[in-house]
Amino acid sequence: MTMQWMNDELTTELLEQTWARRAEMLAEEVAEDDGGEQLSVVLVQLGKEVYGLEAHYVFDARLLERITPVPRAPSWMAGVVNVRGRIYSVLDLARFLGLPAASNGNDEEPYLVVVQSEALELALKVDTVLSVVALPESHLQEAAETLNIPPAIVRGVMQNDDEDPDLPAFLIVLDLPQLLSDPQLVIHEELV
Repeated sequence: MTMQWMNDELTTELLEQTWARRAEMLAEEVAEDDGGEQLSVVLVQLGKEVYGLEAHYVFDARLLERITPVPRAPSWMAGVVNVRGRIYSVLDLARFLGLPAASNGNDEEPYLVVVQSEALELALKVDTVLSVVALPESHLQEAAETLNIPPAIVRGVMQNDDEDPDLPAFLIVLDLPQLLSDPQLVIHEELV
């Protein structure tokens, strides 16, 4: 009986020590992985570059089926489209940003990404929608003046030094509220 009691006590003590070690290890892993706030981003491709759009501004993403052209609209305004019974203006994002046309010889259909902010709702025409990823906000850096797009509409850039297979080598995260509040997007023209 005494031997059984000792074995039970040793087993209980051993279990408690094991649980304490596991708790310490788990706490250390969380502390090491704690990168702060995560930013959910929809990755889209424009030509050879990859851009991120904050997911909470994205309402819908789908293959672009048909755009109705609008006469006398700027060249970067592709037209209008009906999505779920609502009419949206379609912004050709690559043209608006002044990026070169995609020259990958790809015959794939472009995608439509419907975005909404307090200022505006519209659809963005992009080459491809790649995926949705979570990025640590602490990994975003300020946009350099060397980018070909205005730094005012860039939330941040990220270099993928960790060789994360889910992320491109270089990512530009656009500031959608800033982009959608651009005065060029509101066309004030009356029919004559």
